[in-house]
Parts: sequence; C-alpha cells; structure tokens
Amino acid sequence: MISITGLTKSYGSKAVLKDVDLRILPGEVVAIIGPSGAGKSTLLRCINMLEVPDSGQIHVDGRQVFYKPNVRGKLGLLDQFRLTWLRQEISMVFQQFNLWPHRTVLENLLEGPVISKREKRPSAKPRALDKLRSVGLEEKADAYPADLSGGQQQRVAICRALMMDPKAILFDEPTSALDPELVNEVLDIMTKLARSGMTMVIVTHEMKFAREVADRVIFMEHGGIVAEGPPAEVFQHPRLRVYASHLSH
Repeated sequence: MISITGLTKSYGSKAVLKDVDLRILPGEVVAIIGPSGAGKSTLLRCINMLEVPDSGQIHVDGRQVFYKPNVRGKLGLLDQFRLTWLRQEISMVFQQFNLWPHRTVLENLLEGPVISKREKRPSAKPRALDKLRSVGLEEKADAYPADLSGGQQQRVAICRALMMDPKAILFDEPTSALDPELVNEVLDIMTKLARSGMTMVIVTHEMKFAREVADRVIFMEHGGIVAEGPPAEVFQHPRLRVYASHLSH
C-alpha cells in the first residue's frame, strides 16, 4: 500500500530522517514508536506530503507520488494533481484534532467529500451521520468543536478521515493531547477500525496499544529505523527496552 525508499529530510543542518526504507502492506496496522526527535511525525508528514522530503521515493497503491534523487538540481515529482489524489487516498488524524472551529461537527465531516470529491450533500450526509453513530456521537452532529471534550473531538476527527473512504489512515500521536481518562475511548475506536481491515500507520506512545493491536512495530531513533517486526519480537530489542523503561517513570 505504501512504499518508501531512501527517504531523507533535514531542517537546516539537522538531519531528521536518514535514508528511511519502509513498506506498509494493505490492511496492515503499523505502530511507530520511539523517543521525541526520532523523526516519527516527520515520516508521517512526508508520506502525506505535508512535508516535502529532501530525497527518496514514495509510492502509494503502486503509484509514484514522490521521487527526488539525492542530486543537486534535480526536482521531485510533486504536482497539484498528484497531491490532490494523494490526500484523497490517505487520510490523517492529528494530535490536536484540527477541526474547523466555526463549523458544526456534521459540517466538518461533509467538507472533505463535498469539496474535494464533489460528492452531493444529500448522499454525503447520511454517511456522515452513520459514521457519528458508529462512535456514539450522532447527537453531537449540530454541536461545535468547542462544545466537545477532547476525546469527542478526536472521535469526530477519525470520522472525518473515514469520510474520504481512504485506502490508509495516518495517526500522529492521536491520544497525546487527551486527558488520561479520555484516552481509552479513542483507542477503542482505533482498535475497532484496525480489526475492520483498514490500513493504519500510527505514531504513538501507547505501548500497550502498540503491543496488542499492531501487526508490526517500528522503533525509530535518531532519524532511522532501529528495529521492526512483530510486537513480541521488537519489544525485546535492547534499545526499545531502555526507551520503554523511561516511559514508566
């Protein structure tokens, strides 16, 4: 579903991603974990082209969306048509929800399919209400984001992502901005989504969730992938065990 080869990204003299290779299979749930500054969120943002890599290749569903050799003067393949297609194929759920504050919950869900995919509101609205019903928020359709708890806002953000009928969803630390008592309600929705067969790439600090729900765990450190594989295997890696011990303090 997603293929990344030789991806690099720097900010000034600081190298954030260093020659990263990664393959995500259709229907696979991949958790990316690691310390702050490891390059996890930057990797997600490069996949969705919210950040443009310095070099490397990215393919989504067999289609090249970015290619830039590490040669001065060569340009990457990144045009508006390709970018629009990419954003329709891969949705993203952010740490800070990123809902439109001046639009109701229902309007937030309708904007993507109506504006980007030219879907008619009469057909999109029942789908939006069905998505809200599936996360227990149908009665909040006419509410504004400011009237919702953080957990409710993140559930709305997940529904908004699903409204695009994406081939994959990227989650960038979706529970890190939530109060502890609200974390589980979002993780429960994500667990159900994972079991439905959705391709998911999740940057998270929730170790229990990564261990129990992910098909594969990626441990990143200093801009590179240190270990990857089944959770039971990766969680035995010495560097990850040191990292996990710091989280418990």
